Amino acid sequence: MNTCTFLRKFSAGFLVLVIGVALVVISSGCGRGSRSDKPPIHPNPNMDTQEKYKAQSESRFFPDGATMRTPVEHTVARGQLRADDAYYRGKLENGAFVKTSPVPVTEQVRTRGKERFMIFCKPCHGVNGDGKGKILEYKYPIPPTSFYEEKVKDMPDGQIFDVITNGVRNMPSYRQQVPVHDRWCIIAYIRSLQERG
Repeated sequence: MNTCTFLRKFSAGFLVLVIGVALVVISSGCGRGSRSDKPPIHPNPNMDTQEKYKAQSESRFFPDGATMRTPVEHTVARGQLRADDAYYRGKLENGAFVKTSPVPVTEQVRTRGKERFMIFCKPCHGVNGDGKGKILEYKYPIPPTSFYEEKVKDMPDGQIFDVITNGVRNMPSYRQQVPVHDRWCIIAYIRSLQERG
């Protein structure tokens, strides 16, 4: 057998092998072209199916039949320990409001504050914070507070933070809509408006 014949047979065999492997790979991907009630093939299940209870479903494990459990007393979920009262509540340990923001005021903080202000505060308090927002066009019964009033200028930053967080009188709470850091950014922007105005 000469070298040319050997190479021809080897390359023909190799070509058949490559085509065979390609057909197997292609056919494995095409096997689900029609509807089927059978579960898909999972060569690596990666915990796709795990034993668990869905929220508000019945449990045969717990005597009361409930799957949703009350957290253990005096525990805090991971990432939810908000120990810094000044940052998360705007208050000192004695309950007094912090005088100034615990977030260092930079141009970036003011810019972020302006962006958030224009989204959440402008409709009521107006572009300039003068209390002449869009809602006055709709005959809102009580006009929003102007940030240029002396009582607002004299408020500690922590008190403004508390108002944004919990609301006051006709102003609703923005705790869910505005994250903690953004509240401090808004306060920095309000203070810059007051300085200019």
